[in-house]
Formats: sequence, structure tokens, C-alpha cells
Amino acid sequence: MRETQWPPARGRAGILIDGPRLQVRALDGLCQTLISGDLEAAVAALAPGATTLGLYALLPAGAHALRIGRMSALLVTPTAIAAPEGWRGGWCATSVDDGWTAVEVSGADAPLALAQATSADLAAGSPSAAVFVFGLRALLARTQAGFRLHVEAPWLETLLAWLDGV
Repeated sequence: MRETQWPPARGRAGILIDGPRLQVRALDGLCQTLISGDLEAAVAALAPGATTLGLYALLPAGAHALRIGRMSALLVTPTAIAAPEGWRGGWCATSVDDGWTAVEVSGADAPLALAQATSADLAAGSPSAAVFVFGLRALLARTQAGFRLHVEAPWLETLLAWLDGV
């Protein structure tokens, strides 16, 4: 019967897990825009100078795009951008601020959590940041203190339940 006694959802802001060896923090204030089509043109128009990153790449301080596939990426900016919705000159942009969420995982057990989370060969890299993490679709990047995951918002609590078990 324990499976019917669910704790309340933790939400999408602040510290979500604060253990002695593992911390998970939701990132508020990031603007997330799904771009498709001509990615170079989209990034140049929406966030000039932003880099496009693949699997487990080190995140820069500013705007960046996490590649999902050949013709799609998640553009992440520290502030809101005036993204025109729909197709423009060979590319399309759609705000997904309410559909995706980002968490940063850090602490001494962050490498252990990552090893348990995915079987992807992080050392080999990939042009795409998309990976399965605990069986969930996610975009994975590296930070100075650990790693960042972007997941579809409805899966956040499932991700946190897995991380609670590390």
C-alpha cells in the first residue's frame, strides 16, 4: 500500500534535494526555446554568439543551444528573448518554458548518480545532448560542480525520486 501514499510534488523552484553528498537545484529564470530547421540561422537570430553543444559538453556562462537531433535543439538563455513563434526563414522557434525544466546536480555523489542514471558513453561524446536518464528523455550537459539535466516538466518528480535513491 506504500505505493498509494505519494508525497506532494516538490515544484520547480529552489533546492529540491539537499543531502550531505548530493544536491539538486531547480533552475529558475532560464528561457528555453525549442528551435527546428536551420539551427545556425535560428541561433544567430535569437541569441547571437551562443554555442551549440552536444552530449555532456561543459556549459558556458551565457546562452547556448543543446542539440537534440540534426535539425532540432533547445536554446537556453539567461533572459527572455523575443522569439517569434512559427517558421521564419527556414527555422522555427517555440517557447517551452512551461514544458521543460532544468535541474543542476552537484555534490560528492553526483558522479555516482550520473553513472547510475545513464549507460551512454560520456567520454565518447555525441553531437546530440539527448540521452536517456533513468529511462527518461533528457538533455545532459556538464557544469563546473556536476551536471545539468533538462527534462520535460511532467517527468521532474520521477527524476527526483530516482535521485533520492542514489
